[in-house]
Amino acid sequence: MMSLATAVYADRCPVERSFSHTDVMTMGMIDSTDYRYDIMFKGDTATLNCDDDGGYKVYFENVDTAVVHFGLLFPHAKDFNEYGNFAADFEFSVSGGAPYFLVGVQGYTSEPHAEFSIVDYWTYDNADTSTFGTKLGEFTVDGDTYDIWHNTVNVQVLTSSASYEQYFSIRRNKRKSGHIDITAHFKKWEELGLKVGKIDEILALVEGSKAKNTSSSVYFKYFDITETAGSTDTTAISRRASLPLLKSDARVFDMQGRYLGTSEKKISPAIRTVKKR
Repeated sequence: MMSLATAVYADRCPVERSFSHTDVMTMGMIDSTDYRYDIMFKGDTATLNCDDDGGYKVYFENVDTAVVHFGLLFPHAKDFNEYGNFAADFEFSVSGGAPYFLVGVQGYTSEPHAEFSIVDYWTYDNADTSTFGTKLGEFTVDGDTYDIWHNTVNVQVLTSSASYEQYFSIRRNKRKSGHIDITAHFKKWEELGLKVGKIDEILALVEGSKAKNTSSSVYFKYFDITETAGSTDTTAISRRASLPLLKSDARVFDMQGRYLGTSEKKISPAIRTVKKR
């Protein structure tokens, strides 16, 4: 039996602005759901807005770096092969364009601690692949070839250092709509020796950098993440929008959106109506 999809969205998404040219980050959760957002940037402005029809708009203006995520947090992480098949379906449009621009899926795992990215749209220099580390291979899925990269990042957290892994699948021919078989990438990474581990989060990713004196916006008509339990049973886990609520265990990221760990942080509560479509 095919289950009915329930999309949840809020009256509006948070909008975070700064004109102090300092690092800014805000994040929050939807009450009684596993849906979260975060906005991180260095520069003038980065915003996330939700439309009543379930669309999302991300806007950057005069930023060195800006990263916006929205998607699913799994409070009880499991190995990826204990879930069904994860996939994403999306459609978006772009106006403006930062010199370095990425749109796709990003997530975080534990055991091992890793960050993964599946990039379907990009505007970076093909010759500059230093950010992605070492190329391990390639494979074809969803109508195109993806190049697979691995990187190890070392970061300073307070008085100690920490490291984590990064896994990248970069689509050779960029696109603004389509279907991403996320689990297919998990399986290919494992085949190449990159252990995926327990899934903590699966998120939409919009990242821009080197965008001084310019503006860019990405409008998502939809971005839906699903888990298919079997050939005839699909559980929709798409959710809309974001509300900043009181949350004591906050995730810490650097300004490139890389996950550094967790810390205790208070986020002021805001009570708004959550609607069902």
